[in-house]
Amino acid sequence: MADILTTVSTAISLASRLREIGKNVEDAEFKNLLADLTIELAEAKLKIADLVSDNAALKEKLDAVTSAAGERCPSCNNRTFKIVTTRPHPAFGALGAKERDYKCSTCDFEESKLIES
Repeated sequence: MADILTTVSTAISLASRLREIGKNVEDAEFKNLLADLTIELAEAKLKIADLVSDNAALKEKLDAVTSAAGERCPSCNNRTFKIVTTRPHPAFGALGAKERDYKCSTCDFEESKLIES
């Protein structure tokens, strides 16, 4: 953000100098400053476009995390903790107990849980 402010400040400074030079100085210097101003403004436009793109990507990522419908992850507390597999429990499977493996798609935390039927 500081880069953008510096670029815009430079562009404003160049514009002020252009007003002064346009009144009293040769055309060559005026044209050089005008070219510098154009370059500075183009750089500012590119930096702003990058920020807008980054902002959109971050909003998309935030929406994906906040709108997730899974359980809350014990590690990162996001609702991205989902069932990966379910199988009969090795010791209590005959009694109907199951073991579920969960994995968080945000922080990759994994955990198994005993499910009693």
